[in-house]
Amino acid sequence: MMSKGVFGTPSGKKIRAPALLNEGPEVIGMMSIDLTGGGSLDTAIRNVAKNGPPISSGLFRDIVGKADTREDSDMKSAVSRMVSELPEGAFSYGMALHMVVSASDAKEVIERERMLKDASDLALSGLREVGKEYSASLNSPCMIIFSIGIMVPMVLMSVVPMLSISGMFGSIPIGTGEVSLVTLVMIPAAVLAIMAMIRDRNPFIDTDRKKQDFRCLLPLLVAIPLLAITFAIGLEPVKAICIALLVTGIVGFVSVYPKYNAEMQRRKRSQLLQDAVFELGNRLLTGEAFEPAFVGSVSARSQCRPVAERFKKECILCRGDVEDALRQSMDDISKDVATFFCDIYRASLRDVRDAGKLALSIGRELKDQSATRRSIRSDLKGMTDTMFSTAAVFAPLVLGLSVSMLGPLSRISEDIDMGGTATVLSIYLTELSVIIAALIAVLDGKIDTEEIMRRVSVMLPVAMGVFLVTTSFSL
Repeated sequence: MMSKGVFGTPSGKKIRAPALLNEGPEVIGMMSIDLTGGGSLDTAIRNVAKNGPPISSGLFRDIVGKADTREDSDMKSAVSRMVSELPEGAFSYGMALHMVVSASDAKEVIERERMLKDASDLALSGLREVGKEYSASLNSPCMIIFSIGIMVPMVLMSVVPMLSISGMFGSIPIGTGEVSLVTLVMIPAAVLAIMAMIRDRNPFIDTDRKKQDFRCLLPLLVAIPLLAITFAIGLEPVKAICIALLVTGIVGFVSVYPKYNAEMQRRKRSQLLQDAVFELGNRLLTGEAFEPAFVGSVSARSQCRPVAERFKKECILCRGDVEDALRQSMDDISKDVATFFCDIYRASLRDVRDAGKLALSIGRELKDQSATRRSIRSDLKGMTDTMFSTAAVFAPLVLGLSVSMLGPLSRISEDIDMGGTATVLSIYLTELSVIIAALIAVLDGKIDTEEIMRRVSVMLPVAMGVFLVTTSFSL
């Protein structure tokens, strides 16, 4: 169950086992690279403590502290103590660490590599299980959001007016004020509460988030003068709101797209550099020196050729400091990938063919982790696509058609103001777009202001356009 496996760190902060399992493949991968490259268990543990993912880094710092102060006799004892304190939900994480410790004692290289491979597979298996459980746990909350976000407003805005006409509510019919309060305040509050619950369950939340930059939200202020202009030229309130927000969304998308596109290009180059690790390994196994092997394997990918050119220039400028040249040429793309290439380079100083084996091992680790996370994202994609289409198309379509079909009621009853209803719904659809954009970011595990802004700027113009068209039908 997702609720199992909550435990505390030395600092007293509660950590859930699923979040720990999410870090397992990266931790085991870092330790495997150190051990395969000729490092010791002590070196591998200290590396994770210094450079590992946030939760595991804290646990490994505690291991280092206990070993250095002799509270535990050595690193192995400190690891065993930490693993013994893990809950049942983190079983695969603990077992993978035990296998890494055993691999560090293996005398034969083949045996050590086999045990490290088994440890990596076990960590990936734990990650896959967490992904499946999380994906399955989303069905009910997302269906509730779907029901609350669409069906309840539709009932309030369509069925309630008809019941008011029939006199079911007596001499005091439910007015627009009460319906507006429920639609604009209570429903969004309920959806936000469910979203908070989903966030707490998500094991893939980025716990090492960068500082949020709220300047990306400034384009939304364009809505203020646009609303003033549309009202000034005499448009009906619902049309004024829809047109102003449609244009605002387009302006917002134009403002965030260049940075988003640059980030997508960076990720693509990072993935291509990871793919180049395999080719580098094959070149090193043939006895080729590291520098020409690196340039050849990276240059084979057209989008990465500037990296190879920069590396050659940096090798001249840094006067033989190849590690610095590697970091200078790749840090802006991926510091982790730059570190992998530095590890391979250091191994090549001892033996080029051993460095080739290390490169192949790193390449396999990266491929396995990438494939596992891609599979998890594929499982979640159906849910995120459903939420996106709900906010952008289905909700404005259903609510807009409801307003159009109930238009004749406003001509037979003074108690029903369909113009006011449409205005309330246009504001509600704006709220829904923002909330669903945040929800999709939560499902993806990346709660970032720029990411939410990009999604809002895509959903809002579509939602306003659909709602404007459907409310324009006259029956």
